[in-house]
Amino acid sequence: MSVPVTLIIDDPAPCINVFWWHAGERQKTDQPKLQSGEAIVREVPIEFASEVARVLHQWDIKGKFSVLPYPAGLGSIAEGLKGFPKSDVDRWLGIVRREIVPRMDITPEILTHAKTLDLATHTLLEENEREWSTHQTAETLTPYIAYALKILKTVRLPANGVTSPWDFGKKVEPEYQRAIIAAQRQVNNRTRSWYFLHSSQERTFQSKVVHRDGDGWLVRIVAQCSDVFWQTMESQDTSDAYVRSIADKVLTEDGQRGRAAELFHAGVPVVMLTHWQSLFSNGRKTGLRALDEVGHRIRGAWDKQARWVTCYELASEIAAGKWK
Repeated sequence: MSVPVTLIIDDPAPCINVFWWHAGERQKTDQPKLQSGEAIVREVPIEFASEVARVLHQWDIKGKFSVLPYPAGLGSIAEGLKGFPKSDVDRWLGIVRREIVPRMDITPEILTHAKTLDLATHTLLEENEREWSTHQTAETLTPYIAYALKILKTVRLPANGVTSPWDFGKKVEPEYQRAIIAAQRQVNNRTRSWYFLHSSQERTFQSKVVHRDGDGWLVRIVAQCSDVFWQTMESQDTSDAYVRSIADKVLTEDGQRGRAAELFHAGVPVVMLTHWQSLFSNGRKTGLRALDEVGHRIRGAWDKQARWVTCYELASEIAAGKWK
C-alpha cells in the first residue's frame, strides 16, 4: 500500500499576517519585530494565495488549509475586516474557493486566533483563545466552534474538520472533542470529522480515532513532520542553496533522509505542518520556494510509492482501520 502524505497549512486569513498580532501581543507593542530585529510585515498581499495555490497544483499537494473566520478580532470574513476593503476579502475568498479547495480541506482555526470573541456582545475579551479554552466545557465550547463553522459555511467554504489555534482545547480535550462533534452536527449535519491539535516527533503513527458513534467518528490528526519552514521568517538569505537546505530537513533529493523520509521508510503516513507566515517568510517567500522544492523531491524520489491525500481522506482511512 502506498504511503499517504498530507500537508497542514495553519493560520491563513485574508489580507493580514496573523503572526503580526501574535508577536504584538507577546511583545506588547504595535511594532512587533522578529528575533533578528526586522519589523514583522503586517499584511499579506491577496495574490500570495494564488502563488501558494500554484505550488499545490504543480505537485498535486493535498492536505488542510485553515481559514480564520474572524481573524485577529477584526470582523467576520463574511462581512469584512476592519481597515480593509471588503473587495479584497472577497477576492481572497474567491481564490481559496477556486484554486485551493480542489486540493485542500478547509477548517476554521477556531475564530480569531487572537483574543477571544464574546459571542453575546461581539467584543474581545482580555484572554486570548488559548487561555480561554483552558477553563471551558463542551457546553461553552460548542457555540464558539459552531459560530466559526457557520461563518465558513456562509462564505461557501464548509469545513469538514477543526484546527486549534495554538494548543486550544488541550487541557480540556475530552470536552473539546464533544464540542467539535456537537458543532459539526449542528452546523454541517456531519457525523464524521477530524481535528488538528497535536504534534509529535515519534516514529510510530500517532493519529487515531478518538470517538465512534454508529458509523460516525472523530479522528485526531497529529502532525509528525514539524514546520521547518518557520525559520525562513528569521533569515534574509534567499539563495537557492538556503532553500535547498530547508527542503533537506524534510526530504533530501534522493528521498533517503529528512524527517519525512524517516516516517515514509517506517511505513508511517507523513503529516507535514507549516504556517501561512512560514511560507510568506516576512515577504521573501523563501518558505514557499522550499515547499515547492519538497513537492518536487517527493514526486521525483517516491513517485507511486507515496500519494497525497487530504486530512479528511487520511482520517477516513484511519477510521476504516487502514493505519494504526
